[in-house]
Amino acid sequence: MSRDAFEGVEFDIGDPHERERVRRHNERMKDEDEQRRHEDMAVQARTAYLHMRLGDFYVRSGKIQRAIGEYKRAVKMDRHNAVFRTRLGDMYLLKDMVDQAMAQYRLAIKDSPELSDPRVSLGDLYRRFGMNVQALEQYRVAVRAEPTRAYYRFKVADTLAAVDHFDEAMKEMRTVVSLAPNDAFYRFRMGSLYLRVGAVEAATGELLKATQLAPFDDYYLVRYAIVSLATDRIVQATDAFRMAVNMEPRNRCYRVLLADAYAAAGLEAEAGDMLASAGDLDSYDMEFVGRRRLELSQAEIDAGQGQ
Repeated sequence: MSRDAFEGVEFDIGDPHERERVRRHNERMKDEDEQRRHEDMAVQARTAYLHMRLGDFYVRSGKIQRAIGEYKRAVKMDRHNAVFRTRLGDMYLLKDMVDQAMAQYRLAIKDSPELSDPRVSLGDLYRRFGMNVQALEQYRVAVRAEPTRAYYRFKVADTLAAVDHFDEAMKEMRTVVSLAPNDAFYRFRMGSLYLRVGAVEAATGELLKATQLAPFDDYYLVRYAIVSLATDRIVQATDAFRMAVNMEPRNRCYRVLLADAYAAAGLEAEAGDMLASAGDLDSYDMEFVGRRRLELSQAEIDAGQGQ
């Protein structure tokens, strides 16, 4: 009796019932195999995700090497997941493994060119080595993908300022502030950018807003006090310096700067007492105070020119 093969199973070609039975059996087996394949893929995807989350936990715990191990496991299970690769690249960068980090970012971009995170991470890596043009290219791709993401637009603005393209940087920073008007950091950076272009009055307003949004940030208070002193807002400057000293009573630099403000107000005795309470400054303290005094001098010049 002749026999034939139908989808991998031999049967008697002369028996139509047998033929139909085998056909149905093979279809069921295919369906079950496909179902199991999808189930296995789902399990693998969940497992890879759990490895990523465990890596995130290790990052928060400061255990970077363990985080790298978990992210590598996640990548091994899902080689085309750009999120896993970006996280792995970020950890490599923390360990100064630059080549490995760049490789992960580029693979992530290749697999998901529309994803913003690896673009921003690669841009940050470029900036680390002064490659601002290349960084801008990556940041702008991220902005096109997510135009309402203030953080990405800030990256663009900050890089433009780094290469002295202040008009473009200012335009981008205004968009950043409009997207996140209650973010103290962006207000602070907007004020700092105004200072770089000599717009002291505008800088004062932005730095004041930063202190209002983050009233317990002593550094914002000091920068606001500097520009206030430059524009003869002596009372506001003295109050801000005094608040900073109260927040950080052991900070000798703040005491010296408050003494400067007292001296500017003609309060020589208070200035002498505050300076005496500061004690001796180390080299770091002297550098900090020197930078603040230079900022004050420049702000006074800009304010005097009415810029």
